Amino acid sequence: MPRLSVVFLGPAGSGKTFLTRAFGRWLEDSGFSVGYVNLDPSVEYLPYKPLFDARDIIKTRDLMEKENLGPNAAIVNAIDMLAERNVLVYEAIKNMGSDYILIDTPGQMEIVIFRSSGMRLIRAVKIATTPVGVFLLDSTLGRWGTEAAVSILLAAIAQLRLDIPMVPVLSKSDASKLSGGPISPSIHVEVDEVLKTLNTVEAGLLSEMLFEVVGSVKKYLKSGRLIAVSSVTGEGLDELYKMLHEVFCACGDLT
Repeated sequence: MPRLSVVFLGPAGSGKTFLTRAFGRWLEDSGFSVGYVNLDPSVEYLPYKPLFDARDIIKTRDLMEKENLGPNAAIVNAIDMLAERNVLVYEAIKNMGSDYILIDTPGQMEIVIFRSSGMRLIRAVKIATTPVGVFLLDSTLGRWGTEAAVSILLAAIAQLRLDIPMVPVLSKSDASKLSGGPISPSIHVEVDEVLKTLNTVEAGLLSEMLFEVVGSVKKYLKSGRLIAVSSVTGEGLDELYKMLHEVFCACGDLT
């Protein structure tokens, strides 16, 4: 049976690190063993204990002090240095005996998705495991319509760039009170429903463009629905597990 990993991606502040821990705790409570991987050399605090920690190789703060770099330049250099040691990442993940491996990534998602060094790290993950990505968008920035469409579109871009299946997720559902809106944290919404909302409720050039673009790229997504989750209340984590299992089975022929 192929090793299973979940790669958490998304913009800074979208909740990747806390969802990594919350989902890991949910899996552990369900009887699974979980291995945590931190690929963010900038993080100051982790709510979980990683079996592999990028900070053991390089810390962004050390680079800032040693090379007199700003935070953005330092994280770019740190990821480049980490990618040069991608064999260590591969070996650490390969040797983990956990049922699930949860991989936390830097807040600056463009470093992972668009830079060659970030893609090299994901390639190491792909060699060691069968990965599925979870792409997060902070639901407090918007609860539905264009915001949901943007999440789906970014997930599709990440999937095509990294060549791993991607599940789009709205995070922080408790903070945005999604349970009272069109998207509930305990249920899923089909991509076609998001498109319908764009076409009938919202108006403007952005909605029109997203309707056309998301309608075109939805066929590339491995998942045809969008879910909302909360790391605080645990709502939606069971639905996330079901969706990941479906994608695992579809992409890795896991039964």
